[in-house]
Amino acid sequence: MISYLKGSVEEISENLVILDVNGVGYSLICSSRTISDAQEHGGIVKLYTVLNVREDSWTLYGFFSEKERFWFNKFNSVQGVGGRVAISILSALSDEDIYNAFLTEDKNAFTRADGVGAKLATRIVSELKDKVIGKIDLNMAVGTQIPQSNIVNDVISALVNLGYQKPDVLRIISTIEIDNEPQFDTLLRQILGKLSAGV
Repeated sequence: MISYLKGSVEEISENLVILDVNGVGYSLICSSRTISDAQEHGGIVKLYTVLNVREDSWTLYGFFSEKERFWFNKFNSVQGVGGRVAISILSALSDEDIYNAFLTEDKNAFTRADGVGAKLATRIVSELKDKVIGKIDLNMAVGTQIPQSNIVNDVISALVNLGYQKPDVLRIISTIEIDNEPQFDTLLRQILGKLSAGV
């Protein structure tokens, strides 16, 4: 497997980067975000890769970050998505948009990508939310700085153990201000109140 390629950008088109690696030109299909990053950095760039092999073709996809490659592999695993649509999603949605879409189960967010209709968007959320929710960095997900403490983690665990869904708990946490040294009981009651009220 080709994990990454490091070389000079020879050519860029709408969704393609040609990377010269020691005299060999590799064509990589990329999202608009990766293409923008490649143009901005110029010179020698490192692109993480995924190689899709089919009977009639080999297709190489390139990503400026490992995080983007992670999302590509997740989207590509959903029936009906495929590599091209996965790239389309990554072009339409930022990391934060993707995180928040899964946290809030916002199916409409994915329909902003070319090739994703309502039915496919529903499938993406239903198939992936439980697989990726534990890998989501909370601060990135909500776009704000939440104190990373054992208390916050303990409250999340306690609420999940009580039967609440983790996406719902994280969504509520994103709407409240949390002290740098939160009290377990106070924070738990605060979140429980909002969950009970259906906020």
